[in-house]
Amino acid sequence: MHEGHRERVREKFKENGLSCFSTHEVLELLLFYSCPRGDTNATAHRLMERFGSLSAVLEAPYEELKAVEGVGDVAATLVNLVPQLFRAYTADKASKITVMDSVDAVVSFLRPRFFGLTTEHIGLLCLDITGRVNNFTFLSDGSLKIAQVDVRKAAQTALRNNAESVILAHNHPGGLPNPSRADLDTTKTLIRSFQAINIRLTDHIIFSDDAYFSMKQCERFAPIFLLGNVSTSAEAKVSLYQNER
Repeated sequence: MHEGHRERVREKFKENGLSCFSTHEVLELLLFYSCPRGDTNATAHRLMERFGSLSAVLEAPYEELKAVEGVGDVAATLVNLVPQLFRAYTADKASKITVMDSVDAVVSFLRPRFFGLTTEHIGLLCLDITGRVNNFTFLSDGSLKIAQVDVRKAAQTALRNNAESVILAHNHPGGLPNPSRADLDTTKTLIRSFQAINIRLTDHIIFSDDAYFSMKQCERFAPIFLLGNVSTSAEAKVSLYQNER
């Protein structure tokens, strides 16, 4: 009985994709591949009842998923894999955008890296003199807030990747992308730190779940990115390298 039902669901997907699936049917289909037998429809309904939405199910912690009847190790791992797989897919596609010549290009490159993250992450995009990407690095993995960013680590990261300029990015999970006082203060601190080693911080982009805020594009904040250059300090660069080793 279950096998006949599963085959019908698979055929429905082959013919129409997910466009005509309800949210619990999407989960039901996914669970086919972790539960060879049994009623995954009932498990999908229990997941929706427990977490409230498809996105909440996909973002749920592993142990909370396993607490739902019918969800074992393999099923919980598979559900956790989906947003991370999509993040890797979109980041790979975005990596083909190599020149950051507009805010749109920067957002297209960075957004996939913050997709589905449920804790605050802080990243640094390092660019060469032509605006091409040298490196993107997360300075924190969710354990720190923007006000706690390690200024020395940020500078060392930029130097290590031969950055001519850098763009700061972080996320506001579940909130609005509007900058806070801490966001502004940290931006100013980093601008001064980078200026001391002749590297320009050209923007700070904040992502929410479905929007973004470019501080450079905002008339109120744009002037802070135009502060007078600080002369290059070879001693500062040497000191940072020595402390890194």
